[in-house]
Amino acid sequence: MQKVILAGALGRMGRMVAEEIAAADDMELAAAVEATGHPGIGTVLLGVKVSDSVADALDAGDLLVDFTTPEAALAGIRAGEDAGKAVIVGTTGLSGEQLAAAREAAKSIPLLISPNMSPGVNLLFKVVEDVARVLHDFDAEVIEIHHNRKKDSPSGTAAKIGDILARARSGARLVHGREGIIGPRAPDEIGMHSLRGGDVTGEHTVIFAGEGERFELTHRAHSRRTFARGTVRAIRFMKNRDPGLYSMADVLGFG
Repeated sequence: MQKVILAGALGRMGRMVAEEIAAADDMELAAAVEATGHPGIGTVLLGVKVSDSVADALDAGDLLVDFTTPEAALAGIRAGEDAGKAVIVGTTGLSGEQLAAAREAAKSIPLLISPNMSPGVNLLFKVVEDVARVLHDFDAEVIEIHHNRKKDSPSGTAAKIGDILARARSGARLVHGREGIIGPRAPDEIGMHSLRGGDVTGEHTVIFAGEGERFELTHRAHSRRTFARGTVRAIRFMKNRDPGLYSMADVLGFG
């Protein structure tokens, strides 16, 4: 039985992940954490009292799952490193410096970082890389749409797709939106376009446009539940893992 500490437990994703953990027969919610000053501190989530200390909560469980902010996620990684506990980070928007610190921590603990816990999206990452190498002379554009409450742009998923395309095409550069008389599209561009509106859970499309044909890949998330279920798969994967930096590609078997 895996005992899970959940940080960001009262957020939309946190609550869904907590429900999926409670429904599983091989894991349990051992502790729930929110930011200091959150109005939910002291309330009870699925039988667990919500606290504001990740370090203290780590004593109660086997691994930490984080859906918070980049700053809080890095603090959680460091707390997990100090406690010798595995950490899963589903938080998006980590900076290059924060990711470098995370890689250092992964030398001593099992650490999984993924900007998207959906199995389908992580398969999309793999397919995008394969297609980008084959259709290397096609123009590549990324379009994403999310609900009107989303704070970051582009989404963590779209940013990762951009990174994948840039790695597959040496010298490529990201261009975020276009406006005005900008002239012909440069061959080294990777276009990134972010749309916001309504209650869209998340949709990502990658367009490869060539002469006489166009190849498109699209993933649509109909519910955040898919991210929560992917997180449960990640929790199972992390049981008894050696120290190292893992991703959802490892969880799904193509890392």
